[in-house]
Formats: sequence, C-alpha cells, structure tokens
Amino acid sequence: MARTRDRAALETTIAGVELPSRDAMVAIEQSQAEAALRESEARFRELADNISQFAWTADQSGWIYWYNKRWHDYTGTTLKEMEGWGWQKVHHPDHVDRVVQRIQQSFETGTPWEDTFPLRGRDGNYRWFLSRALPIRNEAGDVIRWFGTNTDVTEQIEAEKALRELNETLEQRVEAEIRERLQIWNASQDLLVVAALDGTYLSVNPAWSAILGWSTSDLVGKTSQWLLHPDDEEKTRAEIGRLGVGEKTLRFESRFRHKDGYYRWISWKATPDHERIYAMGRDVTDLKVAENTLQETREELAQVAQRTVLATMSAAIAHEIKQPLAAIVANASAGLRWLNRATPDLDEARATFEDIAANAHRANEVVQAVRGMIAKTDHALTSIDISQLVRETIALVRDDLEATGIVIELELAAPLPLISGHRGRLQQVILNVVTNAADAMRTVSGRDRVLIVKCDAEADNITVLVQDSGSGIDQKNIERIFDPFFSTKSNGMGIGLAICRTIIKAHGGRMSASSVAPYGSVFRIVLPAVHPA
Repeated sequence: MARTRDRAALETTIAGVELPSRDAMVAIEQSQAEAALRESEARFRELADNISQFAWTADQSGWIYWYNKRWHDYTGTTLKEMEGWGWQKVHHPDHVDRVVQRIQQSFETGTPWEDTFPLRGRDGNYRWFLSRALPIRNEAGDVIRWFGTNTDVTEQIEAEKALRELNETLEQRVEAEIRERLQIWNASQDLLVVAALDGTYLSVNPAWSAILGWSTSDLVGKTSQWLLHPDDEEKTRAEIGRLGVGEKTLRFESRFRHKDGYYRWISWKATPDHERIYAMGRDVTDLKVAENTLQETREELAQVAQRTVLATMSAAIAHEIKQPLAAIVANASAGLRWLNRATPDLDEARATFEDIAANAHRANEVVQAVRGMIAKTDHALTSIDISQLVRETIALVRDDLEATGIVIELELAAPLPLISGHRGRLQQVILNVVTNAADAMRTVSGRDRVLIVKCDAEADNITVLVQDSGSGIDQKNIERIFDPFFSTKSNGMGIGLAICRTIIKAHGGRMSASSVAPYGSVFRIVLPAVHPA
C-alpha cells in the first residue's frame, strides 16, 4: 500500500512540479476542443457571410436551420421566418411548386440538387439564382446534413435571353433578306450572273431565258465566248482580264447571240469580290436601234441644213456679188482695149484697173456682210451652264468616239459662272471642234488616242479647251485655220471653223488654235461670264 501511494505521489509530482489530475486533463482537452470548434464556426460564419453567394444548411431531412448574412440582406427576412420550409415565401409563385417537388426528391434520395429560379428581394423585385445543394455524409455514408448555395445569374439569364431574341430576330432578318434577294434574282428583268475570275459562269438568273432564250443548264460551267459576236470577243476577254485584277466595269457593251441565232446588245456593269465576278447586264438593243436611227436622222438633217445654208449663202453671194463682178469684167475688157491701141493709153488703163480693184474690194465686203448676216441672225439668248452643255454634247458622240478607240477625259470645274448665249449654236461649235479632233486622231497608231475637254473660269470669263493627240496643226496654217473655205482635209469645205469663230464672236468671245508638244492640237474658246458662281 505504501508503494502504491508513493507511486501516485510520484505521478502527481515530477521534479517538484505538481501535475493536473486525469479528470482535470480531460476537462482541459474538452474545453480546448470546444474553443477550437467555436473558433472554427466563427471563421466559417465569417467566410460564409462574406462570399458573393447565399449559403444555407439543413438537417438530414431538409429542415433548413441556418442562412448566411447575404441571404437575409437580400430577402429582408429573419431566420425565424425562413427556417424549415419558410424559404417558399420568397419564391416566385410560378416556380415554387416545381422547386419544392424536385428538392424533396433530392432530400429523400440523398442525391445532389440543382435548379434555377427567381427569388424575391426586399424591394419586391425578382432576380434569377442558380441553386445547388450537396449532402454531407458521415463515415458510415449516412446523410447527416445538407449544404446549399444560391448564385445570382440574373445578368447571365438576361444576356442569354437577349442573345436568343437577337438570334431569332437575326434569323428572321436573314431569312427575309434571302427571300428578298431571291425575289430580286428571280424577278429581275436584267441579266444577273456570278462568275469565276476566268469568266466561267457559276450562276445565272431566269432573265437569261427570257431575254436570250438560254436555260441555266446551257450556261453554267461555260464562259461567254460561244455567245459573243465575233467582233466583240477580243475586247470582252480584255475586260474580263481587268476584272480579274480587281478593276470594276462601269459600262461595257457587247453583243450576245440569242438562241434563235440573232444578236442583242447588252450593256454590262460588273465588280470583282472574293474570287468572284458579280455582273448585271441590261438589254439595250432597242436603245441602240433608236440611237442609230437618231444618228442617221441627225446626219441627214445636218446634210440638209448644210445644203440649205450653202444654198442661202450661194444665193446671197451670187445676188450681191453679181454687179461688182460684172463691173470687174467690163473694166477688164476696157483696160485691154486701152492697152491694145497702137499707142496704149496708160492713164485710161490705170484708171480702169483702179476700178477693177475697187469692185474687187466691194465683192469682198459683200462676202463679209453675208457672213455677218448669217452669224447675227436673231435668236433668243438663255443662261447656260457650259459644263453641262459640254457633257450633253459629248454624250451625243461618246459611242462613236469610243468605237474608234478614243479615250475621253472630261475636266469640268464646278460650280462655274453661267454664260448668256444661244444653246444650239454653242453646242454646234463644241460638236464641230470635237468632231475635228476625232478626225485628227483616226489615223493615229502606236499611241493612245486621247480627247481632253476642260472647262474652267478665268477672271470674268469661261474657258473651254478641246485637246487631241492627233497629228497637230502645221505652224504655217495656224493663222489660216479659221479662214473661210480654207481646209486641211482633202474633202473639207473650209467653212466649219469659220462659222464657229463667227458664232463665238457673236457671243462676245474669242476662239483660237495652237499645236501641242510633242503632238496634237488644242482649241481654246473664251466666253464672257454673266453670273457669279
């Protein structure tokens, strides 16, 4: 017994230090464990209260007994209101029955739960939440509690909804645009074609059958080579080549063979894009026929007008010049008689020759008077935009000029002051000068045939320049080019430029010509402006 007491004493004192009893040790350990648990719970609550999600815990049956602070802040509720199944009060009535049914099923089966639904906030508005709950099991695998979270996904839901609506709207718009494009493609009365860069047809619209008689199967997979008029093959290949390197076609005309064998004129516009050529062709056959008829009519009218003018001029000159010519003849005969006498009477002969010279001057005055009379015929004057008049005049002859390989360059300043004049006569001047320029370039080879027409303002005047790349004007003819009946053409009458200068003078202007280095000529027309720009 003594030894037992001594041993107990030894256990309670070591090196003079008194140790706690076994019960005291157990109590200390229990207290420390409880403190650690409280500390752990405090840290958990601190963490749970500050996460961005709502959090809650429930017992094994699903009875919720704790929510984090964010839940109460959002819903404006207390734990007493929410514990158990009280959470149904903040659920949207359209979703609560489904949520209750599904979460009860998870609680009963012990399977994880997930659902998305709206929850009402303290302000009465609903926001969407993705909610999850996981079972917490013991070592035996039994569910001892549930831990759940609610994540606000309102922005995501709204974004997805907006995206769905956008996709639906976009799909409807795309379908509508496709229907419209198909309608345009099918209903267009113009030829539409999609081709490869080498000109192979990939798709054609029904207008090809209506206008040219060819079906889709006749055309797709082929080029236009077999349809073209022989005279248009080379220029068409060149145009396709330009499209192949990225240039656009703004206006190109060629003849396509109808299935019945005759040809129709087609005016094309085309643009390349992403290894494809998109082209639109318009049937201009009737317009071509009308233009040709109009041109023939113009030429006939011009010839009639020319013959009329010449007849009028001839009659006027013949009438007015008859007397001075008769006097010249009579005086010439008299002069010869004075000289043929045995003793020539030089004084009488000299006087006779002076009469001849006077009558010759009179004849020249008659011619000048007739020219003045023709130029000054009374016509109504109007305000004219010279740039517009040039455009209209060039449009009349553009096809003829381009058919001969002439490149037209218009440099028309805008806006320009107006001029006062007779529209038809000024257009006659421009047309005459442009036609002369074109004639001067018809035999040009080895260089470009370029016609440049410029309009600009200089001080109080409007200047029109017409420049060609032809053979130019011989320097010795510069001063004579506007003389009546002088012409450098083998078949020219020499009155066109004379009449042009007379018309310009009648408008208070001036007209001149000069050569251009290294080749070509330029005609300069200056007219007074009457209105400021």
